[in-house]
Amino acid sequence: MKSDPTSRKTFLDAASLEAIDRVIETVHRLRAPGGCPWDQKQTHQSLRPYLVEESYEVLEVLDQIDSPEKLRDPKIRDALKEEFGDLLMQIALHTEMTREAGAFSFADVARTLDEKLIRRHPHVFGETKVKDAEEVLKNWDAIKKEEKAQTPSGSAAGGTSAPSSALDGIPKGLPALMRAEKAIDKVTKVGFQWPDVEGPLGKLEEEIRELAAAVRSGEKKHIEEEIGDLLFSVCNVAFMTKTKPEDALRAFLAKFERRFRHVEEGFRRDGKKLEGAPLEEMDRYWDEAKAAEKKKQ
Repeated sequence: MKSDPTSRKTFLDAASLEAIDRVIETVHRLRAPGGCPWDQKQTHQSLRPYLVEESYEVLEVLDQIDSPEKLRDPKIRDALKEEFGDLLMQIALHTEMTREAGAFSFADVARTLDEKLIRRHPHVFGETKVKDAEEVLKNWDAIKKEEKAQTPSGSAAGGTSAPSSALDGIPKGLPALMRAEKAIDKVTKVGFQWPDVEGPLGKLEEEIRELAAAVRSGEKKHIEEEIGDLLFSVCNVAFMTKTKPEDALRAFLAKFERRFRHVEEGFRRDGKKLEGAPLEEMDRYWDEAKAAEKKKQ
């Protein structure tokens, strides 16, 4: 028997519903006459940097949670709860502004999301059968495509629709690595991809050679172009090996930071000055950090 979304009982208790209502009311008071001057003067555009910043602060805490057990750590648990709250604050502020403009409210956003989740999960709320998560994603994409076809968008002058592209729907504001990953995923679905990873690997080697030639030429524009080509090729190798390039780079940066901090600590411990020290000496402390990490594995 499938779930009937129209017959659901209230999931949250009264205290939880009250907490959400109070957040919305608090934000309303901050924006209302007699409220906070800073909140009152904010616009959708002025809040853009804060939305991005709060999202990345959530990611920074999530990077520490590699298993559910980590949430037993009060420090991590409290940090995640606080960062989720800061992110929710951004949604509450934006939806208060849209409510003020007579467009829609926080509740309208929640209803729209709920309807979409039900619509795109017919294997839970309907009679569709699926065998695995991969088939769920295929159904999701098919339903999403059908929804977009039924929504008037991209209309040109004279009422005609602009030609659609497989690349439609990728937010241009995404970090470049994530945007590349989504572009590769979309073109792969229409067949614009090598049959196996050897193709992207060969392209990667080709791009490295072309970048080396560009660097030797000293032409800045050419170097920038070849670096872009190389990064995209790396993203394609990542895609073909089911690796998230953004996650891979974030993990490397965390490792790089740990090791460099060890280098700094080593110089302080030995009473040496880091600035101006020979690279060979820095490498010695770097190798210490690598060896220490291997012992922990």
